[in-house]
Amino acid sequence: MFSLIFVAVLVAFGLGACATLPKPTTSAPISVTINFAGVFTDLADESTTTKSALTYWRKRNDDGSLGDRFAIGGANAFNRAINTTRFRKVRDEVVALDSGEYFLDSFELESSKSIAISQDGDYTKRDGWDHTKNSPKYLLLSLQKPITLPKFIIEVLEHREQGSKRVRLLVCLADGEKIPEALRFGTYMQPQRAPKAMCEEVFGKGFGTRQVPSGVESSGANSAEK
Repeated sequence: MFSLIFVAVLVAFGLGACATLPKPTTSAPISVTINFAGVFTDLADESTTTKSALTYWRKRNDDGSLGDRFAIGGANAFNRAINTTRFRKVRDEVVALDSGEYFLDSFELESSKSIAISQDGDYTKRDGWDHTKNSPKYLLLSLQKPITLPKFIIEVLEHREQGSKRVRLLVCLADGEKIPEALRFGTYMQPQRAPKAMCEEVFGKGFGTRQVPSGVESSGANSAEK
């Protein structure tokens, strides 16, 4: 059901120039701490590229209409506008948004030779909403209060010589931490719990001993596999 599209690096640099964060309409916007890493491994030569994933999001309004697409991660809006690299080192990003529902519309990952995108075409032509099932394809965030999301890894394992690849959505959870109830996953990518060693390699040592942010504890069907 889900596959990645590969595009030439130079061609892809022209995309995503205007996907800036929406300006909050209230005087007290809600802060979201978010970190999506893209880990791309070529099994043929055992090379691995780890960069911040470039993610595109849209707000789903109460009447069912969709807001403009905006980018989080990858690189800042200035670098995207002047067509420099959109993929930076992995780090937390804090954004301020209005309350409401936001879904992951599409994403892009860097490899040493290409860029992998979740759907074909310009980011404005992609769609992360399943209109038939009226649900997100990848991920939905119901934003009502400040939240620090778990750190996510979008992992791609590719073997070019065999023409095969595998994509996984991995979540890094500290001891005692569970996926917050504010997150809902679609049918295209169900999360799996990432090994602690992998989380520390991508996000830094001591990851597993960090304090669990307020409001993160939850239980139920959204919990990742252990």
